[in-house]
Amino acid sequence: MATQEPLVRFYDLSGPKPWSPACWVTRYALNFKGIPYTVTKLSYPGIKPKCEELLKDMTGLEATVPIIEILQEPYKALNDSTPIAKLLNERFTEADGYKHLKDVEKLDAYEEAYPSRGVFMSLSSGDLAQKVTFCSANKLAGIVYDVWANALDPSDGSKEYFKETREKILGMPLKDLLEVKGGGEELCIEKMKSCWVGLQERMKNEGTGEPTYLDFFDASIVRWVEAASHEKYEKLLGIYGDDTFIKLMKKVSPYEA
Repeated sequence: MATQEPLVRFYDLSGPKPWSPACWVTRYALNFKGIPYTVTKLSYPGIKPKCEELLKDMTGLEATVPIIEILQEPYKALNDSTPIAKLLNERFTEADGYKHLKDVEKLDAYEEAYPSRGVFMSLSSGDLAQKVTFCSANKLAGIVYDVWANALDPSDGSKEYFKETREKILGMPLKDLLEVKGGGEELCIEKMKSCWVGLQERMKNEGTGEPTYLDFFDASIVRWVEAASHEKYEKLLGIYGDDTFIKLMKKVSPYEA
């Protein structure tokens, strides 16, 4: 990829390492399809100005990441990971030598079946999180504080933005969320089991072969947890006492660079 002219500019969230689940999905999609791209990091306060600059008409849109710009004609800028994946499939086709990313169209039904997953994504995406109803806050409680403490860039205003906006949504300090909403870490981990039933079932039958968009979607949340807390990441990997997550992360690992 380094020797090819970039065809896409990808806007990721800042941080010590890639961590945003919504951005991870787009990173996976670009790598899987083999599209040459560059990465520009955005702070949380920088998301809205960049969206307004690139998207021009924000009617019906939220100020969220990821954002991509397709740099070849016809030029196109877009945000939100699943519309981005659909656009990448439309613009970079098998006929042009790019892989087709399967099952993008199945994500809406998958999120409806396991709604906590959409909350995971929305939490990290930008201003969209301000409009999320945290019906699943008890399942998120074990990780939100760790995201603020460990995953964000401490020097670009992201930590202050995240804390202010998420505490406004949740109605309490982030440091209190685990005990108040989650009932403590062990109970919170136990509650999370229901979030991954679809993945467990899928890995029993589809644990090998090329990954689909659903695999990348699930793997992106795993990477989110890992960046926030290695301890909670280890607990997540063993949540079912089987090889569900080992299969998943092995399946997606070639597309993480």
